[in-house]
Amino acid sequence: MSESLPSTLVRELIDETMAANPEIGQAVRKDLQAVFDRDPASHGYLTPFLYFKGFHALQSYRIAHWLWTHDRRVLAVHLQNRISEIFGADIHPAATIGAGIMMDHGTSVVIGETAVIEDNVSMLHEVT
Repeated sequence: MSESLPSTLVRELIDETMAANPEIGQAVRKDLQAVFDRDPASHGYLTPFLYFKGFHALQSYRIAHWLWTHDRRVLAVHLQNRISEIFGADIHPAATIGAGIMMDHGTSVVIGETAVIEDNVSMLHEVT
């Protein structure tokens, strides 16, 4: 992650968040299915899971959102900043995003604090 937040700590944070909220894991699986079903570049589950930055940005947001809703806002905003730097997608941790989301590429996607995205939505690059 960065010198201020070592990768081992990030891993522990993800494990803690996923254990505390099984709905995140369910959303991850629905998102992966959405990518498989709707993204013509996806020829299986492994490639998007490992390499698609839109998928990675969305899953990182899910961790940041849980932190935001559990009064760990400074850490949530730190993750938002890193997500933006690494994946090129700026997703505010207070945004409400459903499951079954396909975010193709993720480049220049901006999802603001008050945004609400329902289940089963597909987005392409440069969406605000």
